[in-house]
Order: sequence, then structure tokens, then C-alpha cells
Amino acid sequence: MSNTTLRGPLPDPWLEAVNVTVPMSVANDLDKMQGVIKDVMTQLGCPTCHSGRDLRITVARDFVVDPQGQVLQAVAAPVTR
Repeated sequence: MSNTTLRGPLPDPWLEAVNVTVPMSVANDLDKMQGVIKDVMTQLGCPTCHSGRDLRITVARDFVVDPQGQVLQAVAAPVTR
């Protein structure tokens, strides 16, 4: 019996949701949101189209308070490599 007989179909990455959290300042700006979608799709390997992808865009709802007492949206900083 071959290994492919019991393995079944490979999972389709297009069926998995892609979660994107943005700050309110980005969510309220159409040009910025279009840029976000283009950047996400570029990183997923398809910069010109997002049909078939399940993009779930959420406005940041978590907040942190800095040592000076300023309340800020808790949006993750990009990882630089």
C-alpha cells in the first residue's frame, strides 16, 4: 500500500481564514486599507487578486497603558529580520 492511499487530500491553504488586525486610524482610511490588503496578498503570494481568500479584518480592540498613563491601541509591531 502506498503512502498516498491513507494520507487523503492535502489541506487547501485557500480555505483557511487570514486574520488581519488594524488600528482604527487605518480602518477609517480607504487608501490605507487597500494598501493593507495588497501587502497581505503579496505576502500570501498573489499581489493582484484576493478572490477566493477569506480575509478577516478586525479593528484593534485591545489597549495598553504606557508608564506615563497614556492609553494606546495594542497593535503588534512588525517583526524585523
